[in-house]
Amino acid sequence: MTEHFKGQVLNSTPKDFKKTPLMRAPPKANLTLKFAHGFRSFDTRGNLKYTCEENKIVFTTAGLGVVMDIEKRTQKFSNIHREDIVSMAIHPKKHIVATG
Repeated sequence: MTEHFKGQVLNSTPKDFKKTPLMRAPPKANLTLKFAHGFRSFDTRGNLKYTCEENKIVFTTAGLGVVMDIEKRTQKFSNIHREDIVSMAIHPKKHIVATG
């Protein structure tokens, strides 16, 4: 389990949960993020900006920084945060983004 989501997983287990003999080991597979659907805006401002590259925007959702090519409908992700991103700034030349 990655450290990014360990707190959410541990806190989502009911207090009265008991493992049974029928429960097996978790699968030896992992998930791959393909597309982020959503945008955090209820308590943030200015977290969606155009970049210096044509047709690309950058925005945040949960703990992800997302660079989206709005023409090709593709996304690249930055998932270095352990908590939700609530602030974002972009350099005046629009080639560097900082999140926190």
